[in-house]
Amino acid sequence: MPAYIRKPQPAFAGLTLERVLSFRPALAVWGIGAGAAVALFASDIPLFQKDVLQKIPVINSYFTDKTPDSDKPF
Repeated sequence: MPAYIRKPQPAFAGLTLERVLSFRPALAVWGIGAGAAVALFASDIPLFQKDVLQKIPVINSYFTDKTPDSDKPF
């Protein structure tokens, strides 16, 4: 009897679940980097500031608009 018996696993394009799960740490790092890039590039968009950045406790005071209404053009 062989020491290692191969069991069939479902695979899609040659990737099994075990192989995909081994990519988790790298995917997490890339996901955090992509999220930081989106936050950096979208930080000038007022809707993104109001809906996302002002809800983060550490940085919300930086993105809060303290301009008086009389100085706003619209």
